[in-house]
Amino acid sequence: MAFTVTRYKTNMGNKRAVGMKIVADAATQTIETGLKVIDYMSYGLASVTTANFKMAINSNASGVQSNGVLAVTGVASGDQFYVTVYGR
Repeated sequence: MAFTVTRYKTNMGNKRAVGMKIVADAATQTIETGLKVIDYMSYGLASVTTANFKMAINSNASGVQSNGVLAVTGVASGDQFYVTVYGR
């Protein structure tokens, strides 16, 4: 299964930004951002069952480096959060 991801893209100075509303339907997912490299990210919780989850930039869900993707692990089906990634 795949997470439901709604994206919006914009530029902020010399950085590109991708905002995402993410709804989980499994415990782990690698999310394509559309960026070549993510420099940093910020997130906010909308509705989660546990705060014991992890997100990693430029890494896939198995922990292998992969530029431009966001790894999300340890979530429950139905968890919702907002993530903004910044990069190039």
